[in-house]
Amino acid sequence: MSSVLKYTRYIFASGFMFGSAPTFFVVWTGWRGISLLLPKWLFQKIDDDLFGAYQKLVLFFYEHITGLKIYFSGDLECFKKEESILYFSNHQSTVDWVICNAVAIRQKSIGHLRYVMKYSLQALPLYGFYFYEHGCIYVKRGSFKPRKMLQALDYLKHPKIKSWIVVFPEGTRFVPNHPAIEKSKKAAEDADLPVLRNLLTPRHKGSWLIFESMQHSLDAVYNVTCIYGSTIQKNGRQKAPQLDGRCKEVHINVKRVPIHDVPVNEDEFRKWLHMLYYENDKLLDSFYNLTDPLPITAGGKQLKLRISETLPSFVFFASLLIPLGFSSWWRTLYLKTCALGTLGGYVWLAIRSVA
Repeated sequence: MSSVLKYTRYIFASGFMFGSAPTFFVVWTGWRGISLLLPKWLFQKIDDDLFGAYQKLVLFFYEHITGLKIYFSGDLECFKKEESILYFSNHQSTVDWVICNAVAIRQKSIGHLRYVMKYSLQALPLYGFYFYEHGCIYVKRGSFKPRKMLQALDYLKHPKIKSWIVVFPEGTRFVPNHPAIEKSKKAAEDADLPVLRNLLTPRHKGSWLIFESMQHSLDAVYNVTCIYGSTIQKNGRQKAPQLDGRCKEVHINVKRVPIHDVPVNEDEFRKWLHMLYYENDKLLDSFYNLTDPLPITAGGKQLKLRISETLPSFVFFASLLIPLGFSSWWRTLYLKTCALGTLGGYVWLAIRSVA
């Protein structure tokens, strides 16, 4: 019975979140039209508020409905004031972006999240187009075009636009026993850098371009290490939970590096980034191999998120979905948004050649 309840809860949450995308798109399109004659920073401010509202809906389900416990350690003082940052994190799951939400909302910056994303994600109906409009940056693996990234970053330099630019420097998810691990170790050895056991060797090029272009618009770098509690088992490290996975607790370590402490030479930056990940690797080592008294889990604080921060988003999106049951006009608009919004988004992204 318990497993049936969990499965039903998962289906409802997923259906509600994805089902809310077209209604979000209708509201956002209205604001986009209104703002055409307004300053770009003003459009971005309301856009960030709308994006934040949707991400709070996600956290309503992940933190308040599932009962997920999140423990934080490290430089927790960073949650006391809003900043514009470059955000690095280890990458192991399709829900790593939810962890970014959980960190950002505790600084009241959830609407400012902008991701460096795989080119293929622009194919997501509605989402792919919206992410680009929100300020996310698409990159092609193996065919990286710095000019495209720099064009996107120019917009984010506006002093009234705050940003959390999220990069997963490993480039792909860490999966235990995957062939990519050996390739990663060899890359570190060839570069005469320490070999990582629990992470892939970070790629520096995209991160360097962001830093070089945005350093005068950023306050800090946040180096985030995430551990899903479900990944430690008696027979060794397990694969991290994915979109259909279930996890009872997550441990997050945040290290804040002031922007003026980041090396301004590319080669030094590459080494510095690798050493950040080397320190992260030691944190993970202590968790998975029990070499130390678990520095993340032992000192972690459960910074509970108030229901008042996420419930209004659920109520707002529910109020947009309920009319589907009795308004044929709203149903027609909803379905047309799904079809025409997706098609129009694909055409626009193709014209813009975003990566």
